[in-house]
Amino acid sequence: RLSLEAYPAMITGLSQEQEESWAKRMQERQAEKGDIQYYGYFRDNKMLGAMRTHTFKMNVHGVDMLAGGVGNICVDLTHKKEHIAKEMMEYYHKLYREMGAPFVLLWPFRHDFYRKMGYGYGRKFNKYSYKPCDLPRGSRDGVDFMGEDDIDALLECYNRYVSVTHGMIYKKRGFFERFNKNYKVVGYRNGDRVEGFMGFKFKKLYPDHPLLQNIEIEYMVYENPTALSRLLAFLQTQLDQVNRVVFMTFDDDLHYVSHDPRNDSVHSFFINQESNVQGVGIMYRILDKERFFKELADYSFNGETLRVKFDVSDTFVPENNGPITVHFIDGKPVIGDGYDVETSLNIEYLSSLMMGVVDFRKLWTYGLVKVSDESYVKPLDRLFHCTKKPETIEEF
Repeated sequence: RLSLEAYPAMITGLSQEQEESWAKRMQERQAEKGDIQYYGYFRDNKMLGAMRTHTFKMNVHGVDMLAGGVGNICVDLTHKKEHIAKEMMEYYHKLYREMGAPFVLLWPFRHDFYRKMGYGYGRKFNKYSYKPCDLPRGSRDGVDFMGEDDIDALLECYNRYVSVTHGMIYKKRGFFERFNKNYKVVGYRNGDRVEGFMGFKFKKLYPDHPLLQNIEIEYMVYENPTALSRLLAFLQTQLDQVNRVVFMTFDDDLHYVSHDPRNDSVHSFFINQESNVQGVGIMYRILDKERFFKELADYSFNGETLRVKFDVSDTFVPENNGPITVHFIDGKPVIGDGYDVETSLNIEYLSSLMMGVVDFRKLWTYGLVKVSDESYVKPLDRLFHCTKKPETIEEF
């Protein structure tokens, strides 16, 4: 009930049977004591709020790191503005700090609300819309629909991609059991290995027109250029039935694969025509900055050598508030004493910076980080620049 009332526009039209099925799934997950758990906020034996937590293994700069996620945060509509959500978030942070997770993430309903709790913006997400005829032709050898017998191969493909992709989260078999039921899944197989796949749905353009439809791709993973080219060739051949192919992706450069980079709108601004739309979604938070740097001990921040003092303001997690000095020796971080340059910033900006979402120079230019000596802005920018920004394809 709390979830349905908290998100009335998101969750609509459920029958009583569907509601009961949803509640049953929640009870089963809770009983399993697995990676997904539900928590309630009670006052005088009445539940006034609830949330769902997720425990992840996440690739952070090539290091498999324990991370927490929170979702379905809901508060009784008659008890809004009583700090219930705040107290649940405090509990969530405490829980994952005690579990040893240096890092947490969430999908916000309002970015400004969670930024006040120390969450930094993640990478922008793109939506492209191209005519099938504008996609490249090519061989479709090895391309086929994936079924139940391919679940393990899909899982292996996905987790191989996760292992080499900063920001990605490992999945388990159960996800792909559901995935095959919820999407049409086409994959590329090289011998016995699936090396790329996409999950898509057909979407009608008009309710009363049965022949006009788009393909909307919500998941697309490929391990090499051949896998991508085979999947694109499959999409190109759908031109007789499909008006547009809609890609939802972190790829900022996907317009290069289409002969016409324009999307399906007629929007233009200052002689520029719209190629895609973007949105800000997932948010990241460093929960324990000392543990975070220690876990990245084998990661090289671009081979730079620099001693940096971070004066970090974290008003929501007091244990994480305050200074920390990190010596980057040939790029590798070590907690130490003494520093070459001092920086001051809020935890939300440190989180986005460490994940490679935004460059140091940009934060400095925007007045979001202070530097004791501006001659160090350039080496700090080199130190924290991330050539491949994070991808986090995870629904929770």
